[in-house]
Amino acid sequence: MIPLLVSGENKAPIILFHGFMGWGRDEMNNYYYWGGTFDLETWLKVRGFEVYTVSLGPVSSNWDRAIEAFYEIKGGQLDYGIAHSEEYNLIRKPEGRQFAGLYPEWDAEHPIHIIAHSMGGLTARKLEQLLQTQFPGEDSPLLSSTLDGWIKSITTISTPHNGTTLAPMIEDFFPFLQKLAPVFAGLTEDTFIENLYDFDLDQWGLERREDENLTRYLKRLRASPLSRSHNFCIWDLSVEGAKELNSTYHTDPNTYYFSYATYATRRQKHSPKHIPDQAMTWNLWSSGFAMGRSSLMDSTWYENDGIVNTISMDAPRSGDHGPEPEKIWDGVPQKGVWQFMGKLHYDHHKLVGHDHRKKDEAVMRKFYYNLCEMLYELD
Repeated sequence: MIPLLVSGENKAPIILFHGFMGWGRDEMNNYYYWGGTFDLETWLKVRGFEVYTVSLGPVSSNWDRAIEAFYEIKGGQLDYGIAHSEEYNLIRKPEGRQFAGLYPEWDAEHPIHIIAHSMGGLTARKLEQLLQTQFPGEDSPLLSSTLDGWIKSITTISTPHNGTTLAPMIEDFFPFLQKLAPVFAGLTEDTFIENLYDFDLDQWGLERREDENLTRYLKRLRASPLSRSHNFCIWDLSVEGAKELNSTYHTDPNTYYFSYATYATRRQKHSPKHIPDQAMTWNLWSSGFAMGRSSLMDSTWYENDGIVNTISMDAPRSGDHGPEPEKIWDGVPQKGVWQFMGKLHYDHHKLVGHDHRKKDEAVMRKFYYNLCEMLYELD
């Protein structure tokens, strides 16, 4: 039985970062990114953990999502930065994006834990990088100074630290996005995305118009500079885009790092290629099958969870300066090292509560309770 109260060395808040095509708690009519029909955040709070969920641009770049995360947590007027906004012709401070802050006390004396799924792990690392860097000519509270020690730990789940071979397979992203969205939510039609979903592209001036249906909106996005920009999720999720981040990223010797990998394919007989197994939701079979034989990388990349290659989930390795420090989890937390917690036999969506069976919900509850308890026990 899982207890209602927890104890530990620290009580730093735990912030949940969603991945590509994710959403916030006030969207989707009580269908949660973290838990699906089960409200994981509230369940963890009842058990004594301080937990918050941020809502990030579902198809935005890691830079934009990291900026959004900072202001949602700390509070203030969203500010994408002077140089970045000029480079990509963005609206630097979109109207109506003023935040009270989920945790206004956030600073070096009041750090946070981050649990991130999928692209959320890349976003967490970009936020860490922005906090540690002072950018010349900037005047925002995030970019104008270094803010060391604000993150106590980062835990990533199914994160493409070194990219995913799925990214270049999407020849036409926006029709793919329209098809994938209801699949991700475990639904069979797209009424939720038509009426309840926000793409959060205010910085591009690409808000959806009141009289605009989803098909026309996606057509307008496809014709916009967004689809050809490197300030976009598809670049950041690609092998090349991940290498770009990894080449400027370094782990912090004062931060704890944990990573979990997922897989839902098996090797074919007499071949190194992989095919989906019984753990993969049928809606992901086509992508899982294609990734299981992609010629973009070598055969070590064939194993996947339907969205991300399993080998890419351990730690950042592809930077020009070489891999970040990493080790297999040995039960003793160590700062400054990516500690690989192991491979879990789930597809990309099930561990966050989508399209799973009732017994999977109990596994999910136990997984996140044990993880949060471990984070609270860190010194």
